[in-house]
Amino acid sequence: MSVVLVRIDDRLVHGQVIEGWVKSLRINHVVVASDMVAADETQKALYCLAVPHGISLDCLSVSEAARDWIKDGWGADKVLILTSNPQDVLRMFHAGAPLKSVNVGGMHYREGRVQVLKAVSLDDSDVATFHALAAQGIVLEARPLPLDEPVNVVTLLDQWQQEQQAMGEQPR
Repeated sequence: MSVVLVRIDDRLVHGQVIEGWVKSLRINHVVVASDMVAADETQKALYCLAVPHGISLDCLSVSEAARDWIKDGWGADKVLILTSNPQDVLRMFHAGAPLKSVNVGGMHYREGRVQVLKAVSLDDSDVATFHALAAQGIVLEARPLPLDEPVNVVTLLDQWQQEQQAMGEQPR
């Protein structure tokens, strides 16, 4: 079965992911694809505590996650891959990961970002990366929880950029 969902969520493993996505999709293996987390034993230990008993957790670098995905290293497991940003997703794709779609969850506001949805704030690099992913035929949907209505990220960005231009602002 292997990878069921790739999700961008800057909080990585948290209640919404576990209670919503993991339960709904019957995930039995979570992969955190993050160079920073893979290098931090404390963060790895904290994420292990957040994952319910019976669900495997790997904290891998982005290149390790892509390698394991390509080699079908998770066998028959139903895998959820979590990244904290779209740039890591693009890196996985360039490393050969067979990405078809990406769920955009939480990308929270911070300085330099503009809020485009309730839980999605983007900067120029994020916008460019989403366009690069879409140019590869990867479907991008924003959806906090499985029962929420999906929003096409490219359509959202196009509408948002048109609104910015109409108001005389520089689009991202």
